[in-house]
Amino acid sequence: MMQRHNICTLTDGYKLTHHKQYLPGTSGVYSYFESRLGAKWDTTVFFGLQYILMKYMTGQVVTRDKIEQAAKRSANYFGDPSLFNREMWERILARHDGYLPVVIKAVPEGTVVPVSNVLMTVENTDDDIAGPLTNHLETILSQVWYPSTVATLSREVKKVILPYMQKSMSPEAVEQAIMFMLHDFGFRGATSVESAAWGGAAHLLNFLGTDTLPALDLLEDYYDAEDPGVSVPATEHSVMTAGGRKGEVDVVGHLLKTHPKGILSIVADSYNVYDFCDKTLGITYRDQILKRDGVVVARPDSGEPKEVLPACLQRLARRFGVHTNEQGYQELPPQIKVLWGDGLQLGPIDELCDVVTKAGWSMSNIATFGMGGGLLQRVHRDTQRFAFKCSAQKRDGVWHDIYKDPIDQSKASKKGTLALVYGDDHQLTTVPEHRATENDLGKDQLQMVFMNGQMMKYNDLAGMRKRCEL
Repeated sequence: MMQRHNICTLTDGYKLTHHKQYLPGTSGVYSYFESRLGAKWDTTVFFGLQYILMKYMTGQVVTRDKIEQAAKRSANYFGDPSLFNREMWERILARHDGYLPVVIKAVPEGTVVPVSNVLMTVENTDDDIAGPLTNHLETILSQVWYPSTVATLSREVKKVILPYMQKSMSPEAVEQAIMFMLHDFGFRGATSVESAAWGGAAHLLNFLGTDTLPALDLLEDYYDAEDPGVSVPATEHSVMTAGGRKGEVDVVGHLLKTHPKGILSIVADSYNVYDFCDKTLGITYRDQILKRDGVVVARPDSGEPKEVLPACLQRLARRFGVHTNEQGYQELPPQIKVLWGDGLQLGPIDELCDVVTKAGWSMSNIATFGMGGGLLQRVHRDTQRFAFKCSAQKRDGVWHDIYKDPIDQSKASKKGTLALVYGDDHQLTTVPEHRATENDLGKDQLQMVFMNGQMMKYNDLAGMRKRCEL
């Protein structure tokens, strides 16, 4: 029988026992979330918290049935019924009607924050019993690492592609094309529908192209977005091989007939990718393509991209002709382009852009780059070294700074209650909360987004896109 999630057990198992482990008199626990030193990239795009809060934590999430279910789970799990913190959950149900007594502050989503800075803080608001609740929520809240990492990676790809476009294309052409230069092909390779939606949504902070449809639903449902992503008609090998090797040319004719205008992406390597570009597109259908109101995109899907893509461009240029743009780079007619979407990651995209432009080709000849597993799967929590740590505890009515200071200083944690402000250099930096001021630079950028089970502030896609613009 399918059951809804239970916040009482939506945590790491060992956390169910922590109420017995805090020092006597502990009534308040304050923790923070950051991307630590040693992260792959020196800035992080914060994204995804609102989805967690709205889906898993808002409203009456503690009920009688869930308490009893969790108690049974805990008793069987540990073999000791006394380890379950029934008193806390009963108090939350009785006093707070099942709403979680915590306050969460966070930087606005889409903000680009230098690593080793606070991104979110969590503190319980019921000192009588709910101290352990703060870090009970660490597990689910920490999963914001995933969409934040994908958003960061997607933005880093944009940072790599943009300079190549700027040197080989007109400013107007760059502005029109940049939002389409990375396309999400990752749905089928994701670990779940939810991860595909969440990671795919993160990508759409930086670009518009996607074939991960659940990402559109997530952004529309949780981030007030309207039509947040787009795609184009595209073939796959089941289409291109339907008529066998000799029938491939007829398949292309059928495609041009059924898609008389607009962008049409055709997979080109079912048999011989070079013959496909040279003969099928470049001879048999050359005139039809040039007269067509739209763009035909040839998509090689195998081989070494640094070899195959330039070779395809050369064959298309031989048949369709080229001209030299004002930046001194060669451009195919606007009706024909190429893309690469197989096995790409950040580094290979950089290398491919370098090879293409060094050979004298404008980036305008590339319709897009496609990333699948490289975008949504080849990341983990330590890519940006995310951590959720306790930095203050209240015992007997007095707050105490809490921190770790191990030999490995990359894992040292912050102490006390924290604020995120703009320093004198206009860069975001973390300071003790009491040092935040009301002026523009010193104002705490962490905003109260959640209070006692209710959303206090919302982010929308338009605002997030603006915050992470290059």
